[in-house]
Amino acid sequence: MPHPKTKNYAAIPFLIFGIILTTAFFLKYFQPMLPDILQNWAEHLSIALIVAVVIGLTYEYTSHLFREEILKNLLHESQEQVYQALKAYNVLTPVEVFRLLKEIASQIDQTPTLLYPARPNSGECTFTESMDFFDTLVKMQPKEIVKILGTWIEPKSHKNLKYLASDFIGKYQLTELSDELLRQAEPILHLGNLTDEDRGWVLNYIWAYSRCEKPMYKILADVMRTTSDHEIEKWLLFLPVQMPSIELAAMVNDYLERDAPIADDNLLLVIQAVASLHRAQVANGVALLKKFPDRFGLHHQEDVERIWRNYALVPEELKGIFLPT
Repeated sequence: MPHPKTKNYAAIPFLIFGIILTTAFFLKYFQPMLPDILQNWAEHLSIALIVAVVIGLTYEYTSHLFREEILKNLLHESQEQVYQALKAYNVLTPVEVFRLLKEIASQIDQTPTLLYPARPNSGECTFTESMDFFDTLVKMQPKEIVKILGTWIEPKSHKNLKYLASDFIGKYQLTELSDELLRQAEPILHLGNLTDEDRGWVLNYIWAYSRCEKPMYKILADVMRTTSDHEIEKWLLFLPVQMPSIELAAMVNDYLERDAPIADDNLLLVIQAVASLHRAQVANGVALLKKFPDRFGLHHQEDVERIWRNYALVPEELKGIFLPT
């Protein structure tokens, strides 16, 4: 069922400021044409209006920063509340626990994920940063949970349920459901031109299936080698940040070996992925960067060192790899 259109009031303050500023310039322009008695009045009023716009814009910007901080705090509190609620439900059956999860996931605007960190600027949010409860639940009641998740991945299910269900299937390698994920997602993926609505759950289905296949991540690596979709590349390149592993290091290596050009923003994601793999000690990130002089050069040094610091790595490790060609 389509969502009703919502009104966006964010532009109203700027519209008002624009009208005030236009009025100020109007008065300033026509000031010489006014009678002497009104010229002084018009000049003071135009200056007052311009000052009001500057103060108003400064206030609006500052208020926006405060609102952003408040929203972040609210999201963190809601994550904590979800976790505490799940702890309270520890004595309940998986049916009752997953009924609660289903209600929450179906009603929130963001896409819930079990992985941390969530993709930035994607509408994703980490459902809970502590997985101990789910680890125990899946270990104790795997068959019942598989049965529940089977209903979540039905074609008509809410996209948030599909995404969260495939997170469970992939993270805990619930192979009983993996073939159904591939059956649904592969035809849509091969058609190309994924919509924003479908991209998340389709790629998460492919990832979850790939976690269950042997060798692990085979189909994921095939997609990365062959795709020309910038957004698919971006989605896959964030996986090593969430779950660094030797298999994903090989996927990044294969991606860099392609003949196709790589967009600058995706190259930054490659550097971030390499830093994550290096910190997790599943790959030698310095050697991996040095292996591709055609991809990385002196102009990338500042970005690589900055990202290296963000991952609490030592930038000095990078000395000598950015050599002029």
